[in-house]
Amino acid sequence: MKLKFQVNDYVLTWNLLYGASISQRVHTFKQKLWVTYKKQYNACNSDKEEMLCDIKNFIPNDDTLYNLVHESELFDSLKEDVEKYRLMLMSAWDENKKEIEKDLKEILRFPMTENYNILVLHPRMDTCLTSSKVKTNIAWGFKRDLEDKMLGLTNIIYAIVQAEIQDFEKEYGAYKEIIQAILELAIHNELYTRISGNSNYLDGDKSLTFLKRQIYPYWLMYLGCEKEDMTHYMMRDKVAFDIDNYTMETKLKKVNLYDFMKFCIKNQKYIIRINHLEII
Repeated sequence: MKLKFQVNDYVLTWNLLYGASISQRVHTFKQKLWVTYKKQYNACNSDKEEMLCDIKNFIPNDDTLYNLVHESELFDSLKEDVEKYRLMLMSAWDENKKEIEKDLKEILRFPMTENYNILVLHPRMDTCLTSSKVKTNIAWGFKRDLEDKMLGLTNIIYAIVQAEIQDFEKEYGAYKEIIQAILELAIHNELYTRISGNSNYLDGDKSLTFLKRQIYPYWLMYLGCEKEDMTHYMMRDKVAFDIDNYTMETKLKKVNLYDFMKFCIKNQKYIIRINHLEII
């Protein structure tokens, strides 16, 4: 799996125009453009899908706004910040990609698309842009990455895997919460825990906490944990359950993530039944 971190002026400009303002200076700049070029402002709003689908060949129908932004001092200043951020992400990826790829392969157990384009935005934009048609182009910029590079890489991988399984999500849309809970366990929790050395199992979407705790014993079985090892993992992740209440599903360690999701969906009434899981 290869991640290419790059800056695309059109994608950066589009998000500058239509995303949340990251400063008063940006807000004032956008307001002036809106007052003077309302027709063009409204027309360019629909460009996002097209530019994400074909980042190399995208040409706007009307480049008036894009040119005005590109010629501004504000854009030059933003691009300097974006380039520093891009280099930080690229360096972190280059230093850790072998470990991440190895761990991701062990966790997912299905092949990923070979190449992904990470279109780097300003970190203060706090935005992830994706296309439903092309899963390999992801626009990304979050200020939290500046404080924890490994978490930043984990979140980028999460966005990539989420794009990879979008067809599965559509097919099993009625079980969206189960799929999201398992994806969190796989990437936000297990992958981050492995590459950072710090357990992250108590973090994530709070609305999924109960469901994740119910799936957790089977998740350990999926990871290949033997019964005698589960106490160690419970202590690591600060999630406790009574091992004797569970039948060891040894076949889970031989399936991929898709099949594990299907197992949880098929057996949800059996899995979501214990109400005394505890936080240590």
